[in-house]
Amino acid sequence: MWIAIFAVCLLLLITVALAAKVTIHIRYDKNHWHIQILVFGIRVHKRQIKQQSSIEHTSTDDMKQQLSNFITDLQRIWKTFPYLRQITKSAELQQFRWHTTIGMSDAAATGTIVGLVWALKGIANQIIRSNFQTKQPFDIQVQPIFQASFFDTSFQCIVSIRTGKAMQAIISNARGR
Repeated sequence: MWIAIFAVCLLLLITVALAAKVTIHIRYDKNHWHIQILVFGIRVHKRQIKQQSSIEHTSTDDMKQQLSNFITDLQRIWKTFPYLRQITKSAELQQFRWHTTIGMSDAAATGTIVGLVWALKGIANQIIRSNFQTKQPFDIQVQPIFQASFFDTSFQCIVSIRTGKAMQAIISNARGR
């Protein structure tokens, strides 16, 4: 009798765990990354990471190097987790906000760098839209500042996924499907 009750409770617990909705809040501002993970709306993990080096008030070459480093880091993350793409197909992007203010001491250089930033954000927009389910329109902005060297960006996104879907994606990737 007790074994049957235990088995039913265990089965119910596993079902609830697989149906749980995990929500991840990622925010970047003022050289800090803020990451929160919530399960059933209850915060289970919170982390704050300070960026190693500031890119405010830097030269064009320094900005290019920082951007190159950022892209290299993203590529490394993508290659490290091959099942990430499979998981993102099941994930829902609830909110995506990315605002950038950028300027150089030369107006022509500012125009060029603003165009480059818009191009990169457009590419990121297409990659994200093709790999996530989205419900809300994205809030992407670039504001130029002429006659001053300045860079500031803020980023915020909220992603949710069911734990069962994530586990299914990882297992199917491990099997080679």
